[in-house]
Amino acid sequence: MESRQSKVIRKNGGLSPIFLILLLILITAAVGIGSLFVGSVRLDVSEVLGILADALKGRKGENANLWNLIIRIRLPRILMTLLAGAILSVVGILMQTITRNPLAEPFVLGVSSGASTGAVGAIVLGWCSFMGNGKTFFAAFVGSFAAIVIVLLLQGRSASPVRLVLTGMGVSSFFQAATTLIVYSAQNESQSRSAMFWITGSFSGVSWKDLPLPLAAFLLLLLFCQIIGKELDLLLLGQTAAAQTGLNVRRLQLIVVAAASAAVAVIVAESGVIGFVGLIIPHIMRKFAGVKHRLLVLASALGGAAFLAAADSIARTVFAPREVPIGIMTSFVGAPIFILIIKRAYSEDRD
Repeated sequence: MESRQSKVIRKNGGLSPIFLILLLILITAAVGIGSLFVGSVRLDVSEVLGILADALKGRKGENANLWNLIIRIRLPRILMTLLAGAILSVVGILMQTITRNPLAEPFVLGVSSGASTGAVGAIVLGWCSFMGNGKTFFAAFVGSFAAIVIVLLLQGRSASPVRLVLTGMGVSSFFQAATTLIVYSAQNESQSRSAMFWITGSFSGVSWKDLPLPLAAFLLLLLFCQIIGKELDLLLLGQTAAAQTGLNVRRLQLIVVAAASAAVAVIVAESGVIGFVGLIIPHIMRKFAGVKHRLLVLASALGGAAFLAAADSIARTVFAPREVPIGIMTSFVGAPIFILIIKRAYSEDRD
């Protein structure tokens, strides 16, 4: 009979899937709830719980300022950080799988920068105005899709991590320069401030009306990954081996690129450029969840949500009442990890 401990710990030393997912759910919930208490104004547990209880009962409560702070400002912002972290982490997995490269992620490959250029162009220059209220998202999607297609075309059949990173850096630099040029072409200061928001990333000003699209994007992305989970596993064998099993590799790559670009566009259109989340979390979660994509995607989504919510809490607190852009916080953590990974990849190439 299997012991209770063996149900939690696999024979290979990893956590069982059910225990891992439950643990990550608890961690993510704890981080999300804890984020309600911190910021430029620190709140007591009783105050927060009281406001949440009133909101669940459909009433506003006696303290209107406190209710607005928790329900209208902090709660939608925290939910957005959870969704953004989850989406960026899952997109990181998809990019690493289709490129078979551990360094691939939206920020490194220039996808986020491409989306940022599109979003800023829609705001300042009126790109894609035919889309009406959806012009920012659509322009961001076009920019992100163009960026990743350019990177893949320039990368060719090379599997070198260093070449991929250098290519991504070049494409990213191009789109960053384009974004800066568009910002400087803004006709008024209001446009310029609004556009600068997309360069460093921020969740400031998020409201409830901003949540439906990212939520839908996350659910669709999660469903998409579960449907093609086995196909993604086959790509781990290599493109040639995967094709020999009957998998249409090129078609799968195109579909994944389109899905990843759309997901990144949604987040960039809402919060700007946030780097390294899609690099850090998948690498950590592979240590616990393994490489099978259906479990890895779930674990990474939860891990990314917790990570970005925690980073945003620090960004709101460390220099309170001023706020540090979230992109700076994630870069402080992600850049050293990125350097370690590329150093190891370069050493393996030389060997």
